[in-house]
Amino acid sequence: MKNYIYTLILLFFIGSNVFGQAPSWSVDENNFQYTMSFVAFLNIEGTTLSSENDKVAAFVNGECRGVTNLVYVQSKNRYYAYLIVFSNTGNETINFKVYDSTNDNLVDIDKNIPFEINAHYGDLFQAFSLASPALNNEAEITSTAFKDVYISKETISEKVIELNVADGIDVSALNLIFELSTGAKLFSQGILLESESNSLDFTEPLEVKVLSEDESNLETWTISVVYDAPIGDLVFYKKNAVCYQGGVIKLVSSESVTGIPVSLLQNQTIVTTQTLTNGETVFSNLEVGDYIVKINNTEKAISINLKE
Repeated sequence: MKNYIYTLILLFFIGSNVFGQAPSWSVDENNFQYTMSFVAFLNIEGTTLSSENDKVAAFVNGECRGVTNLVYVQSKNRYYAYLIVFSNTGNETINFKVYDSTNDNLVDIDKNIPFEINAHYGDLFQAFSLASPALNNEAEITSTAFKDVYISKETISEKVIELNVADGIDVSALNLIFELSTGAKLFSQGILLESESNSLDFTEPLEVKVLSEDESNLETWTISVVYDAPIGDLVFYKKNAVCYQGGVIKLVSSESVTGIPVSLLQNQTIVTTQTLTNGETVFSNLEVGDYIVKINNTEKAISINLKE
């Protein structure tokens, strides 16, 4: 019997230690006539909280006006705070405190919002952010590419991206490689995309959405594929270096196209990039060594030697 009692006492002290600082926030709803509500997520030091013991409370001048624990939503595999805030007047300044049960830590959130009668903020897709420190609010696509498909040109302007690929490339199932604003997420038709691990149809301009890290901004972007003009048959010429003059590589296309970029690489590094003009481009004054000329998806290895 004594061992049983000792065990209960031990469990009590363990529980008190784990949740020793859990706040006893409360609000008497009957004292207020107006409400506003939030569907929020909690993030402390870069970690989104995910325990039903975590909680958030709203305050006005130090008085608790709303409190709730996190609730797990299975359809989203995520924890949310369904917070109702009470008041008798509009425009009172609301501030927030979060209890992180895992670290037994009480955190003041550096975010204020005026009370608005019957207002609602957040939903299961774009929840209201309560974070310390504040999360990033940018929703930008900063760079794009395709896996295993050469892009000759990338143009980003006003939430529109154009990617130039070689004429004839099948664009019906491409893996998009992308970089976004810090912490942002990319969606297509409501499906979360992972860079390099997706299969997207670009036969028509593709509309995607970028959700900022703090979920306050949801921006619509359009990504289009543009075919480069046909470059025709390619012929490569070279002239070896001599003691007083560098070597030359010349590329000639059977089509008199202009503007197609041609890159010269050495040791897997781009030395320079030029464009075709009337179907031709010339790389001159080259040092002795091995080079690769790359145009669209075509690569040609050429060695410049020292002519005796």
